[in-house]
Order: sequence, then structure tokens, then C-alpha cells
Amino acid sequence: MADTEKSEKAENTEKIEYETVTCHACDGLGCTYCNKTGSVEVRKPAKLCPKCGGDCCIYCGYTGWEHPRGKYE
Repeated sequence: MADTEKSEKAENTEKIEYETVTCHACDGLGCTYCNKTGSVEVRKPAKLCPKCGGDCCIYCGYTGWEHPRGKYE
């Protein structure tokens, strides 16, 4: 790998902050979308999904929130 590729990767690894919010699909009771915890982690600041307005869709992973944390993050 070239030195320029290493420096570009180092610059792109910003630390993303997450906050815990209540899952809109189950209203905190626990479902398959929130791994039965009742809450999901989303990027700060937490915002409702702009596509569905919090009603749950494929873009928010059926959680109702914009930018939910991925399984492997």
C-alpha cells in the first residue's frame, strides 16, 4: 500500500458517536429489529427517519430512526 493510501484511510476513520433511543417498532417492548432489547443505537443527534417519519421502513431498518448502528460496527 502506498503512503498516500494509508494517510487517506487514517483521515477517514472518524469516531462516530451513538446514543440509545427507544425502538419505534415495538415501543420498547423488544422485537427482532432491536434484538429484543427495546432500544437501538443511532448516530447523534437522534432523528426520526425522513423516509417514513418514524413509522418504520426498510431505510431505517424498521426501527423508525435515521442512521441506526449496523450489526458489525
